[in-house]
Amino acid sequence: MKKTTMILLVAAAIILASCVKAGRASSVFSIGTTFEMSESDLEQYMVDSLMYAPEFSWENVTIFKSKSASINQGYEGGFILSMKKGNPYEPDNLTMLSSADPGAGAEGSSCYMAFNQTYSMPPYDIEYDFSSYYTAESSIVGFYLCNSLYNSMLADEGKIYEGDYLRLTVEFFKGGNLVGSVQKYLIDYYTTRQLSMVNKWEAWDVQKEIRDSGATSIGSFDAVRFRLEASGSHIKPCFCLDNFIVQLSVEY
Repeated sequence: MKKTTMILLVAAAIILASCVKAGRASSVFSIGTTFEMSESDLEQYMVDSLMYAPEFSWENVTIFKSKSASINQGYEGGFILSMKKGNPYEPDNLTMLSSADPGAGAEGSSCYMAFNQTYSMPPYDIEYDFSSYYTAESSIVGFYLCNSLYNSMLADEGKIYEGDYLRLTVEFFKGGNLVGSVQKYLIDYYTTRQLSMVNKWEAWDVQKEIRDSGATSIGSFDAVRFRLEASGSHIKPCFCLDNFIVQLSVEY
């Protein structure tokens, strides 16, 4: 039901470091969640190119959350697995869960996560389960993001106005305490006089952004929360995400 890519990092590439200490092994590696599924799972679980559940566990470490009763039942908000390629003739609730990029996921992937913010949300949108490790520390590397087809179509229809914006804040928590946050404009007609939108999959190197801004790096975290702010009710608080990469330092 799940397939992820283990990416070992050197800047934007690969590294693996291991040693043995006090009878335990330690490793530093990066895990990138690409959300791909087997053909049999797609046939079994996907409904109208969508699947939702209270949580999606990837490699038994990374857990994406949603507000729903069970598999494909009672979805109220949060993450949903999507394969939609962008059909402008579908109803609003489906174009909100489709990426603006017509190729579906990032870098040719077929599946990605769509996020819809509602009044009923889980406490955290991503959680990490480190119970299988003796110790574990995590740091954010980055991820791909894209606007929803719904908000992209607003721009095509001339319904994004000067002063409008859709701003994403990503908050990182450790033991319930906020350890850092970053922000990204998915729609920006607010800070500049020219409309800017993320309507193609864009890699967001969060660590580079932190370094370039001179801000303090984000410490180790075990939970992530996404919050969207829009300039008006015509812009929907939704976006799409793919290949969420964190670096882990573990002892096991």
